[in-house]
Amino acid sequence: MAVVAAWFASFGLQTTLFPGVINFTLAESPARLGIAQAALTAPMLFLLPLTGVLAERADRRTLLLVFHGVAGVSAGIMAALMFAGLLSYEALVVYALVVGSAGAFVMPARDSAINGVTRVTQRLGNPLSLQRAIVFASLVQFGAQITGMGAGFLASYVGPAPLFAVQALILVAGGAMAMSMPRLPRPREHTEPVLTALVTGLRTVISSPVIWPMTLIMIAVGALVVGGGFFVIIPVLVRDIYLAGYDVLAGLMVTFWVGALFSNIILARMPLIERPGRTLMVVQTAAAFALGCIALPLPLPALFLTIFVWGLAGGVAMSLSRALVQENAPKRQIARVMSVYQLGLFGGMPAGAVIMGYVVEWMGPRDAALIPAAGILAVLIVIVLTTPILSVRRADPS
Repeated sequence: MAVVAAWFASFGLQTTLFPGVINFTLAESPARLGIAQAALTAPMLFLLPLTGVLAERADRRTLLLVFHGVAGVSAGIMAALMFAGLLSYEALVVYALVVGSAGAFVMPARDSAINGVTRVTQRLGNPLSLQRAIVFASLVQFGAQITGMGAGFLASYVGPAPLFAVQALILVAGGAMAMSMPRLPRPREHTEPVLTALVTGLRTVISSPVIWPMTLIMIAVGALVVGGGFFVIIPVLVRDIYLAGYDVLAGLMVTFWVGALFSNIILARMPLIERPGRTLMVVQTAAAFALGCIALPLPLPALFLTIFVWGLAGGVAMSLSRALVQENAPKRQIARVMSVYQLGLFGGMPAGAVIMGYVVEWMGPRDAALIPAAGILAVLIVIVLTTPILSVRRADPS
């Protein structure tokens, strides 16, 4: 859990700092903001299927150590450039590409380790279900992100450079802590070619009546909600409509993740949800309506309340969808299936960020918020009408 906390504390800090530097310090256009934000996730579009197979074959602790280090060194270089007065838009894009590439290696290694640790714990007599393990991991994730985003508030007073240096230290520490993780069973010998393993993982996802709808939803969420809403609409809304800076941006991000944390605390205390597919459709619909409300001329306190409701729904959706995918994935293919699932989320982000950057520049951030909200609702309707998602029951009651 310490490794999860380190990565997501850094991620939370970056969520405020990266768009803040582009938006407030460099005063770039929404279109250039969208392009830079796309660079953070574009590497995952190409790397995640491969890194999912790698996570099944390599020592996951070593992967976490190495690529936490890569991301940490990149953040340290960015801090040095800022202290030296050499900050540029192009340097930020290069930083984003490197950190995005490192994240593509970290995610499947970390997610598949959660599943393995849970199985080891169960064999030792602790009746910990996979859903609860993932919810606990989500609680750590949300708490760490909130801490990181809250620290981004300080950029209004000390500037972003010292905080990039803090981010670097957190990432390097997280990589070091990975080596203290419990030793999981050694990866078995693989004779299956990597390309064949990739195709097998894709076929497993597409053929599953549960995992495939989850992946489709993630594609829509990545492109419309995260790439469009979080990456572009919210930062530009803060700057151009509310005439604010790092402090308000950090506050809105914290508010979303406080909502997600609160809903996961409730979820952790509830019995297992027997029809998680139905619940997932309800909370995704609520999240879409909350996003659409951003189009209204809300006073700033009402905007914070709307973002909190969005976070409540989004937190449940994230935990339930991850649990459904892991419960329904073949045990020997969990890492590659999770990488394809994550590819849906992170693969949709670059296109969403670039397209919505130009849309926001044309329509303004408020009117543009209606597009991702309507898009998500349309995708949910198609999935309900064409898949058995509403009838999905708990696959693994343990």
